[in-house]
Amino acid sequence: MELKEDYTEFVTEIVFENKGGKTNLVNVPEELVLIGKGRSAYVFKIKDVNMAIKVFYPPFEHIAQDEARNYKKVKGIPYYPSVYMSGKNYIVMDYIEGKTFYQCLIEGVRLTENHVNQVNEALNAARNKGLNPSDVHLHNLLVTKDNKVHIIDIARFSQRKDCSQWDDLKKGYLTHYHRFYFPKKVPRWLMNVVAKIYQSIKK
Repeated sequence: MELKEDYTEFVTEIVFENKGGKTNLVNVPEELVLIGKGRSAYVFKIKDVNMAIKVFYPPFEHIAQDEARNYKKVKGIPYYPSVYMSGKNYIVMDYIEGKTFYQCLIEGVRLTENHVNQVNEALNAARNKGLNPSDVHLHNLLVTKDNKVHIIDIARFSQRKDCSQWDDLKKGYLTHYHRFYFPKKVPRWLMNVVAKIYQSIKK
């Protein structure tokens, strides 16, 4: 499959259903494979091409253009995926194969200071483009097989308020990660508990 001029046809075939405050998928075209879900969108791998399409569901459709604008600002910076096109509620971008920092912690894949330094470089590069990196968390930091870090989900990089989330993660890494008591594989339930405690503190 070659890059299409317009992916609106694919997007219109995707059907969402809201039940009990949760948005579920009802229908997906066969050309797409679900690879992830976030607070405002589903992400699909486009078959036969090394690209992904991120589709925002109601009432978050407007975020697509916010994120597309931010990706345009970091164009050419190797830590961020390239965006090829966007529509009213979707973005078509590079598909990056790798593990999130969250997955690395759960599976026992070692995170190094080099990975941390790459995140710092990526965020500083975004700041130099006039952005304000925010909401940087374990799920939007990816490590590829060749140990390259990539950052995804940057819609909130254009917000004005200061966000200490990455600084807090980095501090936790430097303080605890290499200690004898830090588990090689962090249980998912523990990760979720820590996240909830952190969110309650930061409210």
